[in-house]
Amino acid sequence: GDLSDREDHLYFWFPLLAGLSELSFDPRPEIRKSALQILFDTLRNHGHLFSLPLWQRVFESVLFRIFDYVHHAIDPVGEGGDGEIAEFDQDSWLYETCTLSLELIVDLFVKFYSTVNPLLKKVLMLLVSFIRRPHQSLAGIGIAAFVRLISTAGDLFSDDKWFDVASSLKEAAVSTLPDFSFITEEDSLVKSNEEFAGGQGSAESNGSDALDQDSESLRTEQLYAAISDVKCRCSVQLLLIQAIMEVYTMYRTKISTQNVRVLYYALQTVASHAHKINTDSNLCSKLQELGSITQMQDPPLLRLENESYQMCLTLLQNLMLDTPPDFNAEDVESSFVELCREILQFYIEASSGQVAESTTSVGPHPSIPLSSRRRRELTSRAPLIVATLQAICTLADTSFEKNLGIFFPLISSLVTCEHGSRDIQVALSEMLSVSVGPVLLRSC
Repeated sequence: GDLSDREDHLYFWFPLLAGLSELSFDPRPEIRKSALQILFDTLRNHGHLFSLPLWQRVFESVLFRIFDYVHHAIDPVGEGGDGEIAEFDQDSWLYETCTLSLELIVDLFVKFYSTVNPLLKKVLMLLVSFIRRPHQSLAGIGIAAFVRLISTAGDLFSDDKWFDVASSLKEAAVSTLPDFSFITEEDSLVKSNEEFAGGQGSAESNGSDALDQDSESLRTEQLYAAISDVKCRCSVQLLLIQAIMEVYTMYRTKISTQNVRVLYYALQTVASHAHKINTDSNLCSKLQELGSITQMQDPPLLRLENESYQMCLTLLQNLMLDTPPDFNAEDVESSFVELCREILQFYIEASSGQVAESTTSVGPHPSIPLSSRRRRELTSRAPLIVATLQAICTLADTSFEKNLGIFFPLISSLVTCEHGSRDIQVALSEMLSVSVGPVLLRSC
């Protein structure tokens, strides 16, 4: 009876808590700061009295409600012409309040973890919703809060909870992949408009000129918006993969093979997508033509590709080194060998010019000489190739010998390749003398 009375009493607090939640986004600085402070002080001081159902209601109806205001502010729909809400996201206090609110929610969740742990998925969903937003500041806030949560609560997680964490990071990685489709769509749109214009009579030319100008203006506006979105996603993905590795490194010995596999899949998805973009000759050519607008390197996602592949390599190497309880040596080794083969093959293709040759721009725009472009790309790829060759040499003798048939043709191609860095030749020399040579001698 006392417990029931106590919980009934707590339900009377909800009008107060909900009101404080709403005031946390009041335009007046002193009001919103006081509201946030009182709201979270109340929850910190009295949260030990709350049951799980009460906490669930607090999270869903009070805390998460704070961020409903963010969504309305960032994505105004059907607002009037005064633009007050549309300009809401320009105010730095929006981001400051988001940062502070997420930090306080994370700290509150950790403080009462023993009671609220069933709500972990809901908290992760909130953080991922920030990471997925096409606003670099908000996405960065979400990533920082995610790392804060894991760094303070990771030791408390069961294997199932770690699976939820890894799956959320994978979802964030997949949903923030940069979308370059606007480039090819823009190209097709221009061509179709030219064909349409070519079929019109001269009597209609004056009327169509104004329409063409409006259409061109709209296309340019959409192009700038799409480029801004792509650059935002590129930055977010770099932050995200670094966060994945930070989380993994902190709890390397605690995360099961299955959950490391989920993190690996997230990184591999980022790496594969970046490579696909970097080797799309038509896209790279178009980006060069639009260079003054895009201001992106060529290839555009080279850093993202290199860093994510390096992280994939590190994860599999560590798994083979740590051999956790659910470790399957044959399965992980197979993935490792395939990853190394893929990385080396990509480099050989880039060095031979199979990708680069087709990216030269035809048109009035000046293009960077192919040799300069290729050398710069190969120099950027060199550290990953060196790391891959060194990683292959860490295989056990029997594993190395078993997979030499896969690696030897690649090694031979690398010997004859053009390189942007001498470091690869040094790594090849060491591999041939220390690892390949003894195998060949034994087979004689």
